[in-house]
Formats: sequence, structure tokens, C-alpha cells
Amino acid sequence: IRLTRRRVKRIVFAAGVALIVLAAARPQLPGQVKRGTEGLDMVIALDVSKSMLVDDVGELRVEKARRAASKLIDALPGDRIAPMVFAGAAAHFPLTDDKAVSKQFLHDLGPVDLPPGSDVAEALEIASCLLRPDIKDTWNDECAGAGGRGHGGDPLPGEDDEDVVATEDEVELEERAKVILLITDGADGLGEDDQAMRPLEEVRRAVKLGVTVMVVGVGTSAGGHVPEIDYQGRPSGKKYDRGGNEVISKLDAQSLRLLAQAGGSEARYFEWGASEPDITDITAALATLKRGALQKKDERVMEELYHFFLFPGFMLLVIEACIGTRRRVRYPERRR
Repeated sequence: IRLTRRRVKRIVFAAGVALIVLAAARPQLPGQVKRGTEGLDMVIALDVSKSMLVDDVGELRVEKARRAASKLIDALPGDRIAPMVFAGAAAHFPLTDDKAVSKQFLHDLGPVDLPPGSDVAEALEIASCLLRPDIKDTWNDECAGAGGRGHGGDPLPGEDDEDVVATEDEVELEERAKVILLITDGADGLGEDDQAMRPLEEVRRAVKLGVTVMVVGVGTSAGGHVPEIDYQGRPSGKKYDRGGNEVISKLDAQSLRLLAQAGGSEARYFEWGASEPDITDITAALATLKRGALQKKDERVMEELYHFFLFPGFMLLVIEACIGTRRRVRYPERRR
């Protein structure tokens, strides 16, 4: 009996170890084929200046814009997004397919993190640099640092390889649409002087580079009081000009429509007012644009099988430890 138990114990132990070794080898079977994904590249440029803290849309303009932008990002699963916030200067994150990162970036930065003002022209300029990294060396120093962290906006592997003849997939990569979505409450009135005309010039330059420009106006024609902010970026009292008058901010729809027209079509101007923001018009406009391959080749996802061996292997080792080899002595009291 002891010999039989020892043999069983050894066999069970060997089988358990063998199963664990097989599990460690990570056996796999061919699974489903993951098709190459298609999408476009888009910069979402969100105005976070003090005027975006006006609450004429039922809440702060910037909060409504953030919510709507998050909904839009969720509605674009296959696209790469470069989130940007701007006031007197712009801060951006490189193009990424991580939607959570894009939404968090737009949510975290506000007017306290950037210089005062609302430099729409700079936002458009940097957005063009993010979408067209190939112009960094030819566009003077204006694109320096744009998309630098993590090489965001750089072409995907094989997209700009000069030593290889472009394949059909690589051509498709180059042809995918590039979009700037500008979300703001105005462009400070487009006047005749050079500084006031810069936003229009940047839109026209973006169009020449093959970039589609869409504009979203946030606010109402009635407007509201522009607040001052505390050190945490929260509204704290009303803002007054040098004459002691309250500063009122109204949606500058006329200037924003001019930007959309400069981008090729006034139909690419949208508004988020007092009602719940609707993103369907924007997604419909994006659906008409070219979506190229973001992942050039199909990939076969392998199905892991290690768990079919690992758990039984451990169970056999537990069973082996429970098998005794000592012979039981019946009625030990009779030996006394």
C-alpha cells in the first residue's frame, strides 16, 4: 500500500509540475484578426481665458465646453486627439489615442495656469504645427517645441521614410484628414490692424497646409459679467475695467463665423449656448472627412491557454501534498 501511494504521489507531483511548466511556456492558439484601424488627427483647442468663466449658458462656459468636448472625444474612438488649452498662451499635449488623457488634460488646466488674455492666433498656429510636424524646420521658429514631448504629431512608422517607395498603405497614412476644432467665445473682434487679423491669417495658412478648421462658439448674445479669479482659478467677484465699469463678455459669433468662412465654409461654425450642447453636427461634419490608416497592418490576436494548465497544476500539487505515505496502524491499544 505504501509503495502504491508513493507511486501515486510521484505521478501526481510530476503531472502538476509538468502542467505548471506548460503554463509558463504560454501556449497560444490563433485568435481573431484585429483589423487595421482608421481615423483622423484632430487638435481640440479649448479657450480657458477669464471670459470663459461667464455663466450665461446655465453654467460656466468653460465647464459646458469641457463636457461637450469629452462627449465628442468619446464619439471618436478611432481618431487621435491632441488636446490644447489656451488663454494668453497655449499649452498642449501631443497627438494620442488615449481618450482618458485627452479629456483629463482639457479638464485640469484653467486660467490660473496660463497668462491672461485670449490669443486665438497662437492656438491656431501651434495646432497647425502639431498636425503638420513636417513643417517644423521650414516654418521659422514658430513650431519649435510643438508636439516635442513624446514626439506627438510625428508621422507614424513608415509614413515619411524617404528610403522606401511609398506603398498604398503609406499613401493612405498621408491622406488621412487633419482637423483643428477651435472652441472659444470670440476672437476679440477681427479688425483691420495686423494683430487683429492674425487669427484669419492662421486659419488660411492652416487650410493651405491641408488642415480643416472648425469653430465652436460658446456663450450667448446677451453675455454676462466676467469674474475675477482666486488662486485656485475659481470665480471671485466681478471684473472691472480702468474706468470702473463691469466687464461684460458676449459671444462674438460674427468674428467666429468669419474664421469658419476663412476655413472654407461657414457651415463649419457651431454654437453651444444655453441649451444642452449637441455634438451630432460636428460628428456628422467629421464623418465626411478622409480617415486613413492609423494601424497599417492587420494583427492576429493570439488566445492565451496558460490558465487551462496553471490551475490544474496547482491543484495536483495540493493533492500530492495531502497524500500520506505512512501506514495506518489499526487498534494501537492492542499492542500494549
